[in-house]
Amino acid sequence: MSIHTLYDGTRIPLPPMPEPMPAAEVSGATDPGYDIRAVLTLPVAVTRDMLAVALDDACSGYEEHPDSWSVEFIRESVELQFAMSGFLRLQESENLLVEFLEYEPPGPCRDRVQAEYRAIDRAYPKGR
Repeated sequence: MSIHTLYDGTRIPLPPMPEPMPAAEVSGATDPGYDIRAVLTLPVAVTRDMLAVALDDACSGYEEHPDSWSVEFIRESVELQFAMSGFLRLQESENLLVEFLEYEPPGPCRDRVQAEYRAIDRAYPKGR
């Protein structure tokens, strides 16, 4: 069971969480010459929609179709986008693609977003 500690030291249980995914790669101060102090592992609970927004933001410039992307590429892209954008920005945008799919007529843009969701489902299967 996960526990969250409040500012006053009170500890409250969190709802059950899936097992954390192992990190796909290390980002940040990875270039030679940095005096690396620590490598942080930050478990962040996210929704399918937040994962899709991160993938869409990270890979919107790629011409290759999302159905051709490897699981490793998807996970690295999502993690890097989370590291750059932060949890709160992606949480604020989590309904962005849901609303897009609701109002966008059939066509290439809608097909690509649906393929991005399929990519998320491959890289982050439910119930893992």
